[in-house]
This record gives sequence, C-alpha cells and structure tokens, in this order.
Amino acid sequence: MNNVRAHIGAWARWLLIVALLIAKCYVFDVLIQHNIVQWEVKDYFAKSSIAVLLALTVLFTRRRYPIFILLGLADLWMIANIIYFRAYHLFITWHLFSLASNMDGFWSSVLPYCSWSLLVFPALTVPAVICYLWDIRPFRWPEAIGVISLGCVFSVQASYRRWEEVRAYLPPEEHFSWEWINPIKIPQPLSTHVSESERQTGKYVSYHSILAYPVFMAYDACVTVSGREKKPTLTEKDEQLLQHYLLPASTPAEPEGNLLIILIESFESWLLDATTANGQPVCPALNAYIASHPVLYVHDVTSQIRYGMSGDGQLIVNTGLLPTLEHVTCVEYGYNTYPNLAHFYPQSAIVNPCRNVWNQTAITAAYGYKHLIEPATENRFEWNDSIIIDQIIEAFETLPAPCCIMGITVSGHMPFDTSTDDIAIADTVPELFRHYMQTAHFTDRQVGRLLAWTDTATVMQNSTIAITGDHRIFHAWLNDEVREYGLRANLPFGTSQAGCPFILISPNITQRSIEQGSQADIFPTILDAIGQSNYFWKGFGHNLLQDSTGTTEEYDALFHLSDKLIRMDYFNSK
Repeated sequence: MNNVRAHIGAWARWLLIVALLIAKCYVFDVLIQHNIVQWEVKDYFAKSSIAVLLALTVLFTRRRYPIFILLGLADLWMIANIIYFRAYHLFITWHLFSLASNMDGFWSSVLPYCSWSLLVFPALTVPAVICYLWDIRPFRWPEAIGVISLGCVFSVQASYRRWEEVRAYLPPEEHFSWEWINPIKIPQPLSTHVSESERQTGKYVSYHSILAYPVFMAYDACVTVSGREKKPTLTEKDEQLLQHYLLPASTPAEPEGNLLIILIESFESWLLDATTANGQPVCPALNAYIASHPVLYVHDVTSQIRYGMSGDGQLIVNTGLLPTLEHVTCVEYGYNTYPNLAHFYPQSAIVNPCRNVWNQTAITAAYGYKHLIEPATENRFEWNDSIIIDQIIEAFETLPAPCCIMGITVSGHMPFDTSTDDIAIADTVPELFRHYMQTAHFTDRQVGRLLAWTDTATVMQNSTIAITGDHRIFHAWLNDEVREYGLRANLPFGTSQAGCPFILISPNITQRSIEQGSQADIFPTILDAIGQSNYFWKGFGHNLLQDSTGTTEEYDALFHLSDKLIRMDYFNSK
C-alpha cells in the first residue's frame, strides 16, 4: 500500500509541475495579448511538449531545490520577456544579453513596465511549494522512460501540426516536404520593418510557448554566429535601388554658419498640442518659437529606431541610414565608416549626458565628430537638461566657427522624475503621464533658453538648428494604466501613427509646415539647409525643403538594403 501511495504521489507531483508550467504559459499569452487566449485542443500538443520535458526534473531527485529553481527561473524568464515586450514590442534575443551594461543607472526606468499582474507567476508556484513540503520519492527508470516517451509523443504531434501550417504556404504542386521536421522555421505572412528572425520569433513563441523560446534562441545564435564571417553582397536589384540614393562625388562647399542638432529624449509629437489643467501649453517655448520664426515644422516624424533606441536615433539623423535588422547598430558596427553631417565642419562635438552608453565614444568618431563632451562619472543623471544646454552654449563659444554640435538631452528618460516643473496637470491623468508632461515642460524651458541665446549670440548668426526627438516612448502595450488613458485621451498609440516633431531653423528657410514624415527625412533635409545637397550620399529619406510631403511609404526594402550596407561597411571604400 505504501508503495502504491508513493507511486501516486510521484506521478501527482509530476502532473502538478506540468500543469503549473502550462498555466504560466497561458497567463503569459493573456498578458501579452491583453485578451482571453482561446487555445484549441491541437495547440496543447505544441504548448505542452516543453512543459512535459521540463518537468522531468521531478523524476530523478529527492531534493526540492531543483524543482523550485525550475519554477523560479520560468517565472523570471516570463516576467523579463513581458517587460521587454512592453518596452519594445519584441521578445528578448540572445545577443541583447551583452547590452545589459547600458541599463546601469537606468534600472528605475524598468518600473513603469511592471504591474501587479506579474505577481501571478510566483503565485502559481505556491501550490508546488506546498506539495513539496512532504518527502519526495524519485521515479524509477521504467517510469522515467514512460514519461520521456510521452513528451516525445507531444513533440511529434506538435511538429505534425506545424506541417499542417506549412502546407498552406507551399505551392499546390508540392505534396511533400521535410520542412515540417524542423520545429524552428515557422512561416508566417511577411511584415515590414522586422527581420526574418523577428518574424520567426513571434510565431515560434505564439505556437510553442515562451518556455520553448530558448530553443529558438539557441538555434538563432548558432545560425548567426556561423554566418557572421560571411559578409553580405549586393544583388543586382540592390544595386539598382542604391543608385537612387547616390550622386557623383563632388567637392563639398564651405558650410556657412554653425550647425546645432538637439535630440530630445523620448519627445513625442502630441506634447506640442498638450495643455495643462489651466489650459496653458505644456511646451510654451517651442510653440512660441514655431509661431514667431520662419521654420520648417514637421508635426509627426515616424520613429524608425530599433534595439539601440537613442543610439539608433543618432545613426539615422547623422548618416541617413536605417538601423540593421539584427543587433544594435551602434554597438556591433560602431567602428564602421559612415557618411555624416559633422565632417563638413572643421570643429565638431557631441554633448553626451550619459557616459559609456550605446558605445558613444566609438560612434562619435564614426559619425565624424572630433570631440566628445560628457560627465566625468557614470552617474546617468549627473547632468540634467539645464547642464546640457550650458555645455552646448559653452562649446559654441569655445570652438572656432563654423562648427557642428549635437546635444543629447536626458531628463525625459523613463521614469521622468529627475527634472520636472511643477505645472498643474488634471487629476485624471495617470502619474506616469503627469511626470512625463512636467519633465517635458522642464526640457522645453531649457531648449527655449538655448533658442533665446541663439537669436542674439553673434556666433550663431547664419546658423542652422535642428530639433527633434530621438524616439517615441509610449505604446499601447506598456501597461494597463497607460493603455487605458491613451485610448481615452485619443493619443496616437498605433505603431505608425505616433512619432516625434522635427523643427528646422536656417537662414534661407521660409515658414513651412508638413504634417508627417519619417526619421530618414531629417538627414537629407539638413544637408540641403547647410548647402550640401550635392553630397554623394542623399540618405534614404526625402528632402523636406524640396518635397511637399514627408516620406510615408513602407521602408521594408530600404531596411534590408541599409542592413547590408552597414554589415559590409560599404562606405569604407567611398
């Protein structure tokens, strides 16, 4: 009798672990999709196979710790992927582990992506803790083999179901393929702005569960590492497309006046339309400057950044290229040769508030800048936007003209609580949005101070000033509070419906307003403003000083072409 009870207890514990892992996968899908996920019976084969195999840890041990470690790691893995998904709408990839150092000093920015719903994962571990308070008897080998066989059956069924999916994409004349044996490459309709790996990742997680995703990561790592030694080559179609963006080499003209580029951290377009509880503009300085000066004003510039966020924003503005489809461009390819704006000027500098972030030392030189001005320590918020503006003014007063300076702000970094102005915001506005708008008011005040200086400073006569945001920050999937308020306030949360403003001031510009463009439009527009429209590289965007509308077409082909140009260091030979 005792032996029977032991057998029942062992099997019950194994089934409990399987059930808990499946439940965690189900909860993960619900939190990602924000609705009730209806798993069909056939989906349980794929969703359950990895849970069946992971639960084998209960078969060979009398100790509780391996089981608790398994469930704890599953919780951490799911929570980390939900947070990353809310931030970037992507799942964690293997190469992003090398970028953890960029989070030093920014850990507080993760908190807004957390919510009480994430506690459901450790809560699901509680039944296992209670169950394993009693002694554990490990399975014997015949039992273990039986469970392993059951896991294999689940896996085979999952692979067969995948073959059913694959057949829908095969030509009618193809009746058989070994493709279904490979559980990694799952076809799905193509979408723009994502790499093949990202397409496969989303489908793989959706079909096989987040617990099985490390299998894909291992496969992707092996394929990427094995293929990195091979530089891509341009096809005939690539060459034809590239010719639209190249001009014959010519001697550059001497730039007249200085060039100032300001990248405002996380500055979204709707801020320029937002008002306080008293009906006053949240950004009065920028609004007043746009109304009183002849400027090119693009209300909504679609963000085209990728994993590198601020670093990729610098890439697009400074080089006219688009980020690579995989990896962080400024980190992996920070020592490339790039076309750029700064090389036209005898002196140039970047004012960077965050030391040792996004490979800034390397890309400062790669983008043609001669000096890097940054704090002496790695305290990420040692310099707020007021100090950055002071550093910009000091640089212009120190360096001989003409010179080019890019200033990068930091106060607008999530969670928006380092530098704020006490402006009245309605009580109905969530705390995160309230801090965001108060921070925007602070940054607007500092930028307004800089613009007032440029209007009167002798050194800034005949100069060009470009102001834009490096990337957007709010997404519908960030958290429930943000999503509900954004929808209620009719904020543009769609992936292609929200961006950053772009303001360009230059001696020869007359008042011009454009509703929408893309980040790639900024490079060719600045080129024209500083008198370098005959530069051999036009960039992938439109010159907004010449075109009546900004670039709104899909960029899929250009993203792939830019990816090749960067990975093969194409401009090193130019």
